[in-house]
Amino acid sequence: FSEVSFLLQQLTITPAHHMEYASTCFFPTSWVGVELLEVKEYNYDSTVYAFKLPEGKSLELPVCACLLLRAPGRGRKEGGGKDDWDGSDAIRPYTPISDNSMLGKFELLVKRYDGGAVSQWLHGLEIGCSVEFKHIKFNIKSQYPFEGKTEICFICAGTGITPMYQALWKLLGTEGDQRPITLLYGNKSPEDILLKDELDKWAANNPGRLKIIHVVGNKPDDPPPPGWVDTPTYTASTGWIDKEKIVKYAPKPDQGVLVFVCGLPPMYEALCGPRTEKELREGSVLKCLGYTAEMVAKM
Repeated sequence: FSEVSFLLQQLTITPAHHMEYASTCFFPTSWVGVELLEVKEYNYDSTVYAFKLPEGKSLELPVCACLLLRAPGRGRKEGGGKDDWDGSDAIRPYTPISDNSMLGKFELLVKRYDGGAVSQWLHGLEIGCSVEFKHIKFNIKSQYPFEGKTEICFICAGTGITPMYQALWKLLGTEGDQRPITLLYGNKSPEDILLKDELDKWAANNPGRLKIIHVVGNKPDDPPPPGWVDTPTYTASTGWIDKEKIVKYAPKPDQGVLVFVCGLPPMYEALCGPRTEKELREGSVLKCLGYTAEMVAKM
């Protein structure tokens, strides 16, 4: 019985050699199920999930790139309410917070949204359940070492930090890479900031190189929360990430600059246009400030 169980387990987590692959990533371009190993609550609405890989195996996900996760039957009827499922699958992109040095598993940090089709489904799973992933060419974004770029800027909000975190792993962990980095990170409140301790540590270990600006608020003119002040590892700002803050903190438009953007659709609309379109939208903040498509990576 144990031998049969082992073989079945291997079949569920070991993609076949004949499958198509978009990159070095463990996952092919078709769906493969892996076991949910661990669940750790990160804060009041975000959770870290660990998923099993074969023993000694790395995810080998390129930087920058993400995975697609499928929640069976969680597709919604068009115009329907949060529980109006139409029987189709819901699919969402996620960027792991673990880097490729982690073997035998990988980790996702997922924020739960009210009525979130995938985030709520994932949070309701039991340890040992199978979750399906795949990796396609569209999931491969600007690739490290970001040739020709001498300064990096990350603009993100909420869980949009995860692809930036992936890139920071590589930028800060590669010997000889000393390019200056600016991170503009927006959240509703200081309590909503994800990976704050890790970012603080990186900033403390890279003084003068990594500049972090935390922007908190629900409205553009929100006042600072009590105790919200600058620290040695970050600048404490309030409101939204808007034109004024980008002018103040981000590197000026230049062919040597690369600006990454990641957040919910309204953020893309305001700053650069839809993530599915390479060109910057006319009238968007970055376009108006003089940035070009070659200077901006929509994650």
